[in-house]
Amino acid sequence: MHFSRVFLTGMLLVALASHSSADSFRVRSMTVVSLDIANPAPASVELGYNDAVGIVFPLDTRFLRGVEIEIRMPKEILEYSGSMAYGLYTQPAPAPAPGKIDYRADQLALQTLPSRIATVIQIPLQKNHRLKTSPYSTVLSAVVNPSSGPLVLRLLPVMKGLPENIENLIFHTRIKPLLADEGGFTLKLVYPGEEQSPVSIRVDETIYNIAEDMVILPPGTHQLSVVSEQYRSEVRMFTVEQARVTELEVALKDTTPLLFLAAPDTAEIFVDDVQIENRTIPLKLSPGEHLVLFRIGDYELTRSVLAEKGHDYTVSMIVDIKVTESR
Repeated sequence: MHFSRVFLTGMLLVALASHSSADSFRVRSMTVVSLDIANPAPASVELGYNDAVGIVFPLDTRFLRGVEIEIRMPKEILEYSGSMAYGLYTQPAPAPAPGKIDYRADQLALQTLPSRIATVIQIPLQKNHRLKTSPYSTVLSAVVNPSSGPLVLRLLPVMKGLPENIENLIFHTRIKPLLADEGGFTLKLVYPGEEQSPVSIRVDETIYNIAEDMVILPPGTHQLSVVSEQYRSEVRMFTVEQARVTELEVALKDTTPLLFLAAPDTAEIFVDDVQIENRTIPLKLSPGEHLVLFRIGDYELTRSVLAEKGHDYTVSMIVDIKVTESR
């Protein structure tokens, strides 16, 4: 029995050193797990000694830096050191699906499971993943391209002399996405007319090009400023969440000065000798000095307004009655 264990383990090491780019294999059953960045909670799967799970990536993987797999060993098999292994595969054919048991895929890793309760494997999906191997987890050296298709995790026995109840043992497995510690920001500018004049866009004092689809930012509160000679300056505060995209729409306004008028209903209002009929709508002014006249009966009151680009003005006529007492 001891000879069989050594011999089969040696065969596994040879396979690790010289495996072909594509392997054909059969599993007892296949489970499929779809990763969801919006809901990154771990997915729990119960695997048998020759079962597999297909890990399907979301369409948008910009904020997905890796996948973490935790395999928990049944206590009955802990004494059988080196008897079980896990295999990781990419580009499986056919696509993983329940009921399909025969596959061909590129082998990414094949490693015996150590004799401990839990084994944690992290598979990087980005070059700058910043994942590190620790006493509690192992980071694969290869970087998987999620656009190449699903990832397959397979459990398989690599040694004779397994427990008699091996077919009934459950390997509790948890799979979760590892999210990047950053989020995205997109800006949509709504121009006041068909012509789109140049603007300067700053986010936290950094200048960005409006043509960029998305700005990558750390989670937290940020400040946006939009400055232009042809439009009024706009300042907004916005929040970026981890692995989420914040969308912001800013309506630009031209720099034409606006005049708001307020007066009793019985008052007549004139601006530069032109009577204003609809005082509920702000009046557009040209830069320079303007004369505002209020008239109630024979009583007139005038005020001068020096209009500048990018500024608004309010001129109000207030009618008051003052009562004084004398003795």
